[in-house]
Amino acid sequence: MDNDRARQKASAAVFQVVEPEKRRIPFVFASPHSGINYPEEFKAQSPLDYLSLRRSEDSYADELYDVAVGHGAPLLKALFPRAYVDPNREPWELDPAMFSEPLPDFVNTESPRVKAGLGTIAKVVTDGAEIYGRKLTFAEAEARIQELYTPYHERLATLIEEVRKQFGVCVLIDGHSMPSIGGPMDQDSGTPRTDFVLGDCHGTSCAPVLMEAADAYLSGLGYHVVRNSPYAGGFTTENYGRPDGGVHALQIEVNRALYMDELTYARRPGFAEVRTALDGLVGALAEAARTIKPPRHPKAIIREAKDEDVPTIAEIYGYYVANTTFSFEEVPPTVEDMAARRRDVLSRGLPYLVAEVDGHVVGFAYVGPFRHRSAYRYTIEVSIYLSRHHQRKGYGRALMAELIERCTTLGYRQMIAVIGDSENESSQALHASQGFRREGILRGVGLKFGRWIDVVIMHRELAPATTGTGIA
Repeated sequence: MDNDRARQKASAAVFQVVEPEKRRIPFVFASPHSGINYPEEFKAQSPLDYLSLRRSEDSYADELYDVAVGHGAPLLKALFPRAYVDPNREPWELDPAMFSEPLPDFVNTESPRVKAGLGTIAKVVTDGAEIYGRKLTFAEAEARIQELYTPYHERLATLIEEVRKQFGVCVLIDGHSMPSIGGPMDQDSGTPRTDFVLGDCHGTSCAPVLMEAADAYLSGLGYHVVRNSPYAGGFTTENYGRPDGGVHALQIEVNRALYMDELTYARRPGFAEVRTALDGLVGALAEAARTIKPPRHPKAIIREAKDEDVPTIAEIYGYYVANTTFSFEEVPPTVEDMAARRRDVLSRGLPYLVAEVDGHVVGFAYVGPFRHRSAYRYTIEVSIYLSRHHQRKGYGRALMAELIERCTTLGYRQMIAVIGDSENESSQALHASQGFRREGILRGVGLKFGRWIDVVIMHRELAPATTGTGIA
């Protein structure tokens, strides 16, 4: 109970979810850049004044896009400011020049966003002014990412999956606002901007009908609309937009000059007009979404893992280590580490499998000893991970079913699953679908990302536990 209260208290300072009375449309709206909770220490240490720090802020965007709630869609609002940590970036896009020490190898230091000074921890605000008067430590960046960025994305992913599960598809609208003139770090520097920019990662992040509906509706109101320039979609659109998985993501940018004074941050009379336009846009998008059918997924080939699969296996697993509490490791293992672990599994005569779809490995599963003392020799522990882009498509069930069949044939009796984080409902559901039952929860046994994490124990009998039999 204390652990649950601590989580609720922590999340209350990170984001707010505004829920409708009932979810009626297959949408999730997000406002990642409208947060205004600037830490006092952050403001005091920056050479910029408070108004200058706010230059990167999508002021009032959360109030514009909250019209979606009346249509029956939840709205997720980041409460922390973009200048402090940017949730529309990869989790570890950092500029090494900002830090007083070398950065870990897993940090992306070469992305265009980092080079523009606008990484996960930004170097500059959008007008090019530098935010910091000193070097940062990596520990400072790590704390912000773990305490703010990670909980925000965990909640966003949960909302998306809840809606997708309810309706068969989910449309994520990432709601932003943009300066009326391109800034010094932008590709359109000094150029007056259009009224709205719609971004679908150049046609890859959502069904075309959504882009067409948004463009047609806004243009019909007399607004000037441009697609994918200068904004085609950031990390959120790229990461979550997987139409083949039933999740569609569209980024919307509205020109701030339409509704606010960009120097004083005061609302303009046009605020109500823009909000009304967005209200109508939500209705138009909801109608368009009715034509989107849940995807049919290609069947996976379940086979034994090969040496050449190991880099992909390491990439799949490394994501969960770096970004989730589903693994209790804190540093992603190297390809060599994963290869050694696979060799250990195979040396025990145990299966190590992958799911392959269209020639690509999308998940892996294996078993190892539950405990190393001899009396446990008929009991094994299962591990299974899917690419974050290939979940909820039946590939996990196919992997698990094959693993269970092979282990039963080998003569094993009991299979144990140790699932990181009691909030990992998708993994629990997968195991339950394959005959596992939940035996209990170990409360607060792991510490990761600054919080204590539970472990769920699930168990499946492969064969009755009788006496006098052994593995041949």
